[in-house]
Amino acid sequence: MSVSASTDTTPASVMTFAARYRGLVAELERRFPVAQWRCGDLDLWPLARCSLYLDMYWCSFGPAPRAERATWLPLRIASRLLRPLTNLWHGRHDLRGLLLWPRRADVAFLGDGVSLDYVNGQWRDRFGEPVLAMLERRGGSTFLMQGGGLQRRPWLRPAFLANLAEAWGWLLSARLAAPLQLPGHDELLRFLSEAGVAAPSLARPALSRRAAEVAGSATVFAWILRIVRPRLAFVVNYYSGLGPAFVLACGRRGILCIDVQRAPLQGSPMAYEWLSLPAAGYSVLPDVFWCWTEEDVANVARWARAPRHRALWGGHTQLAVAPAGAPAVRWEGFEREILVALQAIGGHAAVWDALTDLIDAAPRGWRWWLRRHPAATTQQDALFGRLLSLRRENVIVAAACAPLHTLLPHMSVLVSLNSGAALEAELFGVPALFLSPEARATFAALLERGAAAVIDVRELGARIAALPKVRQAKALTASPALEPVLDALESLATVHAAAREAR
Repeated sequence: MSVSASTDTTPASVMTFAARYRGLVAELERRFPVAQWRCGDLDLWPLARCSLYLDMYWCSFGPAPRAERATWLPLRIASRLLRPLTNLWHGRHDLRGLLLWPRRADVAFLGDGVSLDYVNGQWRDRFGEPVLAMLERRGGSTFLMQGGGLQRRPWLRPAFLANLAEAWGWLLSARLAAPLQLPGHDELLRFLSEAGVAAPSLARPALSRRAAEVAGSATVFAWILRIVRPRLAFVVNYYSGLGPAFVLACGRRGILCIDVQRAPLQGSPMAYEWLSLPAAGYSVLPDVFWCWTEEDVANVARWARAPRHRALWGGHTQLAVAPAGAPAVRWEGFEREILVALQAIGGHAAVWDALTDLIDAAPRGWRWWLRRHPAATTQQDALFGRLLSLRRENVIVAAACAPLHTLLPHMSVLVSLNSGAALEAELFGVPALFLSPEARATFAALLERGAAAVIDVRELGARIAALPKVRQAKALTASPALEPVLDALESLATVHAAAREAR
């Protein structure tokens, strides 16, 4: 299903945040030898690139998250030394779901601790669970690690808390500190300053701290992997949190590392769009990028050069299995089902106020699903004004947090500022309406295909009214089966191991 062209009147001369970032990074990679930034075997530019994105993002949409208050150094040391015990204490109500020590397994999987779905009273890794279940059906053993905290419990399957790598890596960071090699660094900072770009994360002390933390955590992950001895290692969100340290550790151990796509790649230019790579690749980029679509594969293949980095069409892992966790609601009786993917981005209070007024005035036959972002906190609810406080029989909030792929087949339209859920909606033939012009830079291809449009929130009511009434669930766009994809990865792992032996 397509949507008609946008009537948004935002001037073409107004450059979006995504376009500014892409242009700036391309210029930096052309002008300066950033590919040579290193700290030992750790390539620094990929880390700096992501930090620059966040610096620019918070400057544009702020405020940045508050930094934790520094505690007395001996207490910080003690808390990290005792992390296994504190993990045990915080997980005492779900000991079955807590792995206290690494174990031998054929496959290691590191989740980001955020991409989780609540299904039948348990939290499961949204992208990892289908892969892990299939691997076990094939006779393999698996070892799941989760980043993040312990707020979402109980877990469907036992997991090892990767915060141990962060805690003990911090303790090791002072010992593992190595000299930074940053050719052209001063000139790059001067260029950014003259361009009016504040980049505190790219200052030498900040890069040094980040490098030491990643190197320390990578050392701990290498210890863990020495015990697990996997043939394959999967990671979700390779470029943030503990992802870079895990990727580096896999490289040190000679384990094929696969990044499993978790969101549209267009929304993460800091990680999936490179002007060029060094001949040997980057040590903190995975060996394989598991992509949802053939278009994603083509985009990654433009810069990822085998054998060091390569793209693989694996499909959306969550959509390769029967959907689970659908909300217990009646799908009949409503003319329109509207899924609103909320994004906690500052500066859009007027949009949310207008949407609230529209819902109040809309026909009772339109049902609105207000879905919080999976990583959102309750403190961020205030950004949406009165929206989440609406109490009407045709407004769903709690059940809208059901797995996305159980909701989309029933939806008439997806509404968001600039959400990557639009690409998943396209897989189900559900049109998307963006309320922010940022989508022009982020999802240009989606807009060109007519699968989405950028509109003003004041147009939303008329756009929804023009859509067909809900009649039946929509079929899913074809995607690869998991088994042949895993066969291909097993073959790559064999070649990868042989190449390491030859070196």
